[in-house]
Amino acid sequence: MSDFSVYSATQFANWMSQGTVNTPPTDLYVAVFDDTNTERSGDFVNGRVQTTTGTDWNIINTNDFENANLIDFGEASTDVNNLQDIALFDAASGGNEIARYQLADALFDVSEGTILQYAAGEIDFDVVDRTE
Repeated sequence: MSDFSVYSATQFANWMSQGTVNTPPTDLYVAVFDDTNTERSGDFVNGRVQTTTGTDWNIINTNDFENANLIDFGEASTDVNNLQDIALFDAASGGNEIARYQLADALFDVSEGTILQYAAGEIDFDVVDRTE
């Protein structure tokens, strides 16, 4: 299950109440966070991983989507401890957080020199509706 960010929730509220919404991003960037809510993507060679909306994500149910391709953060440049969450952003740095969810195997550590990757289908977001 994913948790929408304040930014995404505001977009939905604006869409429903005002009929306005920002232009959706053409790229989404995948980031990882530790248990202190600190982004740790910068501790990996590839940083935030760029994906393309529409082609790098598959709809798997009406409200669920997953990565269609390998998400490769590359090697850790230092020991990274207590990884907990994965998030989607609309920019390579800064930007707006779109959604976040807790990783199935959280909390976990990645040792310096170890590659952090997620195979196709390993990252999925569930946009919860009232029937769930």
